[in-house]
Amino acid sequence: MKLRLFYLFIVNAIFATGINAAQSHREHSGLLIVEAENFASQHLDSKRRWIVFSKNTPTHNYSDADQTHYHDASNGSYIELLPDTRSNHHEELIRNENFTNQAGTMAVLSYPVYFETPGKYYVWARAYSTGSEDNGIHIGLNGSWPESSQRLQLCQGKHAWTWSSAQRRDTNHCGTPNTIIIEVPHKGVHTLMVSMREDGFELDKLLLTQDKNYQPNGKDKAETLAFYSSLPEKTELLEIKEYTRILYAKDDFTIENTGEIPYYRHKAENALAINAVNAAFRNKFAHAEYKVQAKEDGKYTLTLVTLAETDGESSYSVSINNKVIGQFTNPETEEDYQEIYFDMDGVELQKGDTIRVSSKAVTNGKIPENGGTAFARGRWRALVINRDD
Repeated sequence: MKLRLFYLFIVNAIFATGINAAQSHREHSGLLIVEAENFASQHLDSKRRWIVFSKNTPTHNYSDADQTHYHDASNGSYIELLPDTRSNHHEELIRNENFTNQAGTMAVLSYPVYFETPGKYYVWARAYSTGSEDNGIHIGLNGSWPESSQRLQLCQGKHAWTWSSAQRRDTNHCGTPNTIIIEVPHKGVHTLMVSMREDGFELDKLLLTQDKNYQPNGKDKAETLAFYSSLPEKTELLEIKEYTRILYAKDDFTIENTGEIPYYRHKAENALAINAVNAAFRNKFAHAEYKVQAKEDGKYTLTLVTLAETDGESSYSVSINNKVIGQFTNPETEEDYQEIYFDMDGVELQKGDTIRVSSKAVTNGKIPENGGTAFARGRWRALVINRDD
């Protein structure tokens, strides 16, 4: 049997750093901005692959017609389709290797996005092109590649990061701005997708907007990500790291007709307590009982969670079928309702067993109250059962 003190200020210090959830993309007010390098997955990449480039990217030996361009990229990072074996018209076009006009068949990227606002979106890409044949990609949604979002083409602004929303057509190879369009069918999570058309394509950012007149400029706005509110954190049973079941004193134990004096349910502290204002309830044990269920048969470590009090060091007893398996006394404390943990190892439980937890109200004579001294009320919060391996 062991006693474990657990100070709340230690808990707060340990958990102050928090745990960060993975960032996720989200459309806000009809605008979505995605950093190209922040894709969730890449598939169909056995022949050509999107490579992330930044100042930390090691050198490579893939075919590539130009130098890196991370210095002017948003967040100092971008992606490029490599190897690049056809950056200009005089180099050989090999279908399904360095070129494909079939969207979704090579080097496919996925970006899960939560859309609050369904409807039509105009798609812009911030890209870098140095040749005549490294300037086309396909855009898709949810595994579909609509005609309206294929063949995004970049003709203007060579040798610089440039925004384009133009779709290549037989009658206009450079396309017309605002002609790359996707339809988001309903509110919810959708997968924005990018696939290869020409190798050597360099992509820095994607921007989707419902405003047809929106004109991106420079690096434009920051990536649109989900806003995370704080998750509720534990305020009790802070040292319980694993358990099979938690039997809460206030909710799971029977307190009627179980002892010489009664418990009351202390809702604010989620505990059972003794009303020590009544002098007849002092220095006597109150009892609470729980009947073991069939599914709880087995060997366990039991942990009694008590609440230490400045008024006195209450005593506790735990028994099974009237056989005492643990007796404990709270330590002195300067902090009311500090959780104290008492362990009982190797306890066998069987269906129908009666677990009894008892405590009594006591005083340490240190806290004056109404001409006498205040009494601790024998508070306890839970009995935790954890199956032994």
